[in-house]
Amino acid sequence: MASSSGYGYGGAAKSSQKEIDDLLAHLDLREDELEDVVIGAEEVKELQKEARWLAIAKVHTSRSFSSDAFFGKMKAIWNLSRDPICREAGENLFVIQMHCLGDWKKVVHQGPWTFRGWAVLIEDYDGKEDPEQFVFGGLYVWAQIHGIPELYRKPWVADDLARRVGKTKEVQMSPKLFYDGNYVRIRVLIELNSPLKHVVSLNIDGEGKKRLYVKYEKVPFFCKHCGLIGHNHEECGDGVWGAKDLQYGDFMFAIRRATPPFLEPRPFAGRGCGCWPGRGAPQGIPRKRSSQEAALDDEGDLKDDAASPIKPAASIEFDDDVGAKRNLDFSDDNSGSTAPTTTPMETVDPDAVPPPPPSYTDPRDRSKLRKTSNTTTELATSAASFEEDRWAQ
Repeated sequence: MASSSGYGYGGAAKSSQKEIDDLLAHLDLREDELEDVVIGAEEVKELQKEARWLAIAKVHTSRSFSSDAFFGKMKAIWNLSRDPICREAGENLFVIQMHCLGDWKKVVHQGPWTFRGWAVLIEDYDGKEDPEQFVFGGLYVWAQIHGIPELYRKPWVADDLARRVGKTKEVQMSPKLFYDGNYVRIRVLIELNSPLKHVVSLNIDGEGKKRLYVKYEKVPFFCKHCGLIGHNHEECGDGVWGAKDLQYGDFMFAIRRATPPFLEPRPFAGRGCGCWPGRGAPQGIPRKRSSQEAALDDEGDLKDDAASPIKPAASIEFDDDVGAKRNLDFSDDNSGSTAPTTTPMETVDPDAVPPPPPSYTDPRDRSKLRKTSNTTTELATSAASFEEDRWAQ
């Protein structure tokens, strides 16, 4: 277990509290100063119910920073359903109030969380203890144990190996391989006053010892000299170390695998760009091919010879048709030519005014005009017949 004063911050708070207690012991307090504020049992239950989603957090570094910067950054990282209530309770120490179980579980039980690369320690908090006196147990991290032989790749073996790294919370025997290597994934609690583990040892009777590498997926800043989380090697001692003195480093990080080609997102540039095949088109086959892909970039293939891929293999010859030649002979010397004659085109005056476009007539008006014209024609025909009958008489 690591105290919050393990790296030099928090000890001053404890000493100042002790000084206050010693000072009060030598003071004569008045009776009005000793009057109590009573909180009944019912009020205590209500307050405890409101404080069930409390958490206490501490940035594990001796460096100071703005509390507003911490609140803004962590709110953006957590992305909770409701903004938590954050209060600064000491040097790099904060009390966080969530509003529901889901937000509380995400903040307290997920992670590890980091702020500017430094570890953020977060644990459940009941609100009764002085925040500056709170003792943090450590930091939960995801680690990997590589190279366990398949014969001994059993849950109880992996659990015993994980206990050598830290307090075990979860063991995944068949994790999704987002990182390189053949490994068992573990979630363990690392004590802050203990260095990181390089390897764990597996002793097999009759086969000897096997050193199994331990790699870490996401671990905050740690010292490359002493292996402790919370400072770097330039802040450890006088900060002057040779290459052989740096026993810890980036080689302890797990390497994420490259994204498979079939999982990479394809660009989309709109319809007709050729980036996305149409519906029903075979996947992975381009819709168009360039001349290079079609093997037409060779100089010999583009020559006009018998081997050219763009020239027909053989030409077809037809017999001469005298009648067709006679009909197609347009020369003036041939007196028997039957070529069609063409009339010259009429010249168009460029200054002439074009005729107006036809005016629009409503269909109903056209129907009325047709009826009127029919009636007039019938009357005229009847009148002509009457005159002819009278002259005939």
